[in-house]
Amino acid sequence: MDRKLIKSEAKQALVGNRLMFLLAIIIVGVISGTGIGAILAPILGAGLFLIGKVLLLEKKFNFELIIEYFKDLNHALRLIGATLLYALIVFIGFLLFIIPGIIFSYQYSQVMYILAEDKEIGVWDAFKKSKEMMVGYKFDLFIFHLSFIGHILLGMITFGIYLLYAMPYMQLSYYNYYLHLKGKDVVETSVASA
Repeated sequence: MDRKLIKSEAKQALVGNRLMFLLAIIIVGVISGTGIGAILAPILGAGLFLIGKVLLLEKKFNFELIIEYFKDLNHALRLIGATLLYALIVFIGFLLFIIPGIIFSYQYSQVMYILAEDKEIGVWDAFKKSKEMMVGYKFDLFIFHLSFIGHILLGMITFGIYLLYAMPYMQLSYYNYYLHLKGKDVVETSVASA
């Protein structure tokens, strides 16, 4: 994966849209921090992903997408169920001497994006697809996450103020990593079937 390209595309998509995307992130964070919001967090998170995806692909910001997944109760429940299952799997992995928890967290890291994009896919199928997509990319994604350590440290030094600038960039970069990973998966499948 070309990490520099992924980050560069995220930066380009944020030109003229950084403040609005930051506002969307803050709204999702504030709502998710409330009692009922914790239950709604996966649905809002999927809506935030959709905003980010459109921003990356079309360079347009559409705040209305934040509520897109509230329109389909079955899909919303699958998003909530997948989040709970992911948390349970990672928790069990951490109980098994920490390393399995880290592996599981990366192995199934794409589940929410997969579910957000495909309203028809089942929860187990999304977990299987994430596992397949991450074969050979778990360590690469780990390094990608580590590449933001400077931003996180600056955020700590500035008591979080710098993160108001860096958060949209980091979040959009994570979404873009998934889109590149998905694109690579499509290309490899096409080559294998040819």
